[in-house]
Amino acid sequence: MSLGLTERRSDERFATVLNGWIRDPKSMVRIECSVWDLSQSGVRLVISDCADVPLEFELQIPGAGATAMTRLVWTDGTHYGARFTS
Repeated sequence: MSLGLTERRSDERFATVLNGWIRDPKSMVRIECSVWDLSQSGVRLVISDCADVPLEFELQIPGAGATAMTRLVWTDGTHYGARFTS
């Protein structure tokens, strides 16, 4: 059953439950987050506390040994969608 919503993602996403860090490259402030969805082009992050997430940041996922520069695309105040820029 379709709800009439068009899938806008260009890459398949995978549900994950990984711990991560958002690091502002200017202020060096780190914000703890959870990585819930991951694709080749982007990610959905969840932050439990109110946070001032920068427009561009480094995402660190220590358990996967991964680091990538990202750009914030959307948020609802708890969930944050970002695309990879590097």
